[in-house]
Amino acid sequence: MKQTTAKTVFVLSGLILVLALGTPLWAQADDKKDETNLESVRKDIDKDAAAAKVETRVQELAVQFKVDPSVVQDLRTKKQGWGETTIELSMAQHLMQSDPKDYPTMADALNKISAMRADKMGWGKIAKDLGLKLGPVVSETMHVRNEMRKESRMERSEKVEKHEKSEMGGERPDRAGRPDRPEHPERPR
Repeated sequence: MKQTTAKTVFVLSGLILVLALGTPLWAQADDKKDETNLESVRKDIDKDAAAAKVETRVQELAVQFKVDPSVVQDLRTKKQGWGETTIELSMAQHLMQSDPKDYPTMADALNKISAMRADKMGWGKIAKDLGLKLGPVVSETMHVRNEMRKESRMERSEKVEKHEKSEMGGERPDRAGRPDRPEHPERPR
């Protein structure tokens, strides 16, 4: 009986050790995946934004993050791309929500994150040091990317519509040259 108890204790100790060591590995894998996703979204935003007007992008980000356009402009003057600016605003927003005592304003949160980026820290390390999860930042950044894409599609659609109207003189031509279709006779049942 003592031998069975010793085996049970040994097996349970091993299981606890595996779980204790394995959990951080799972968390690290999720963090790496989130950081990879964030980098991919950053590149998408930069690529998509290249075709848009600067003023339009500034306004879109200001509206998305409920900040003054000058905040977006200030970030852009630091030689950041649109993706980097979006990520930084998203992370600052989450930092304000998770730690309103230390970071009551967007400016406080942005200053902290900017200082960490200046020290060549990656987004995953910044999130970890600030006690944030990177997943919600990735989700917010993806949401902003999708909203920006919608705005771009609407702008293109309006331009095409305007161009078509100007080519046609503002109205559609009459389709008088098209023959009328005869009505189909009723089918017997």
